[in-house]
Amino acid sequence: MAGKPWPGGGSLRRLVDTPWMGLLGLVTFVLAWHLAALGSDPWILPTPAETLTALVTLARSGALGRAALATTGNTLTGFALAVLIGGALGAAGGIWAPVRRFVGPVVTVLQGVPQIAWVVLAMFWFGISNDRSVLFTVAVAVLPIVFTSVVEGVRTVDRSLLAMARSFRTPPAMLARDVYFPHVLSYLFPAIFSGVGIAWKVAVMGELLLGGSGRTIGVGLLSARTHVDVPAAMAWVLLAVLLGFALEYVVLRPLRRWLEPWRHTDEGRA
Repeated sequence: MAGKPWPGGGSLRRLVDTPWMGLLGLVTFVLAWHLAALGSDPWILPTPAETLTALVTLARSGALGRAALATTGNTLTGFALAVLIGGALGAAGGIWAPVRRFVGPVVTVLQGVPQIAWVVLAMFWFGISNDRSVLFTVAVAVLPIVFTSVVEGVRTVDRSLLAMARSFRTPPAMLARDVYFPHVLSYLFPAIFSGVGIAWKVAVMGELLLGGSGRTIGVGLLSARTHVDVPAAMAWVLLAVLLGFALEYVVLRPLRRWLEPWRHTDEGRA
């Protein structure tokens, strides 16, 4: 019920509203992982300490840095293609109904195809052991999310505000920058957060099944599976998680605070 006081007073409320709650959640997860590993055979589930040891070993060999750069490049490039193409089509579809009706069903079809199916098709169309297959798989998996969010963002712009802007003969560039862009961002950023997560997983899956050029996280997972090296496999998974975490909290969230300062202010007052 709204307005109901927290048990224990304001001190508990202040604790819950701080970033320490997120850290507590991560610590709880690691502890649960450790307890589960203690009850399992080492070749089934290594402990967090064993996983970190394998991660350090990979880092010292130089494989970790090369894989991190290669997979991050594949993820961001494929994601950028999805944002550019899906954003352009979404903006056009939001403004012009015929474009939306023409492209919308195609996007629905793309969204209905399982991601693993795109990997298989990319294998036939682009071959294996090259980055084009991975980039295509990432882009086609994320594009429907971007398209849908941009269409909704453009369509829900305040019509009275648009009418007023047109009555003052606002230049199209200013209308796009000062009216459409801020509103669409509120729809686009949630799609970006979920889309990056999908892009990251699809990129690693594509590298695992398609190979890709050079040393990547997916290829590292493939090598660990071939050698039945479970700690190494867990280390590669941990690297993917850490990179995805860093991408969201070091890049995307600060970027959103910079582009949407009013949202950050409102959240601080909540």
